[in-house]
Amino acid sequence: MNPSSGNLHPTESYLVACDVNGLAEMPAVYHYSPKEHALEQRCLISPQSWQDLNLPKGTLLVALTSIYWREAWKYGERAFRYCMIDVGHAAGAIATAAACLGWQASLQDEIGTKDLVRLLGISSSNKSKDSRFEVERPDCLLAIFTDGEMHRLSLSAESLSNLEMEKLKGSPSPLSPSYVDWPAIEEVSKATLKPFTGDASRQIAAQGELPAANMGRVLRTRRSAQAMDGMAIMPKEKFYNILRATLPENVPSSILPWKVHMNTVLFVHRVLEMDRGLYIFLRDKEKMQSLRKAMHPDFIWEKPAHCPEDLGLYLLAKGDAGVAAKRSCCNQDIASDGCFVAAMIAWFMQPLQEHGPWFYSRLHWECGIIGQAMYLSAEAAGFNGCGIGCFFDDELHQMLGLEGLQFQDLYHFTVGKALKDPRLVDLPAYD
Repeated sequence: MNPSSGNLHPTESYLVACDVNGLAEMPAVYHYSPKEHALEQRCLISPQSWQDLNLPKGTLLVALTSIYWREAWKYGERAFRYCMIDVGHAAGAIATAAACLGWQASLQDEIGTKDLVRLLGISSSNKSKDSRFEVERPDCLLAIFTDGEMHRLSLSAESLSNLEMEKLKGSPSPLSPSYVDWPAIEEVSKATLKPFTGDASRQIAAQGELPAANMGRVLRTRRSAQAMDGMAIMPKEKFYNILRATLPENVPSSILPWKVHMNTVLFVHRVLEMDRGLYIFLRDKEKMQSLRKAMHPDFIWEKPAHCPEDLGLYLLAKGDAGVAAKRSCCNQDIASDGCFVAAMIAWFMQPLQEHGPWFYSRLHWECGIIGQAMYLSAEAAGFNGCGIGCFFDDELHQMLGLEGLQFQDLYHFTVGKALKDPRLVDLPAYD
């Protein structure tokens, strides 16, 4: 139940599992078909190969892939960025659903792109004539531990390369007979291919069980707002709860094995008992001095008097931020008509230098996961959200006083009360 840029859904998902009742007695790879709400078996894996992966009993592996053309036909070279944000939203949706069942999820980021190709067997289908334009690229692998414990799992390159698998069944259906080439997408896709990096630095944290009954409703009723009413006022307690939902120790952000790279600048329009203006919410409080040094020196950095002690929220400048928010979001009314808008500011250049260009994708995954947390927490609070992929990063940098590539604006998100479109009708998804 994940959102998607333009409702185009470039993300495909796969299950790799063993001994699941009703599926198969042997380990196997399955593709998920959302239209039928069914799993399609791609191939079987030899029991010995599965055993060599050394997974805890009951572990499920879920992989996500992207088909850039599904976005590129509409958005051009922005498609790569949109696909990566969609991956983050989808990973966040999976982690949240798992937590509702009392299961734990973890992103297994030690494996490389070629390892995922081997595990999923998608490379051979990409060579077929019908899908030559709609190449499917592997993105990430999640481990889901159904025993309720968080395990320190590290898949080895040898066990992945030595997988014994049956011949793959089936091939993907093409989207369209025509194609427009966007060379920048292929260039950045190749630049972000990830090598096997061994045992990734991993944060292991207990993830509390979510209230399944309420979250089940929230997961199924969440929709992307098309327009905001421009009048709703959000209680400050609900505002704080939405911010708290994005913290790294909470699901879904807790699935990420790396340290926090994303802090959020907030345009606050209508939150009860809060001054209108420009704020910053520090998901990583250690970045406070670096951000203060990089931003305009006249920002006041004042913590609201009623703000909970555990939240790193600071007022930067008072005033009506509606025009500035709208202008930075490609002049979209949805940015000024919500209760607040968040701009996700990445600690950008240092992670790329430290890890390599492949980490560029991960920064956008983190943005998508934060967006998913905002979607669900807003919905649970009786409000609505919408991701904003079109924005002017240079203009926002100028507003904040940011120069260079130390910090980079990567994604915007608005929260408020959605206007209902009478032309849209909800029907049961499946009989």
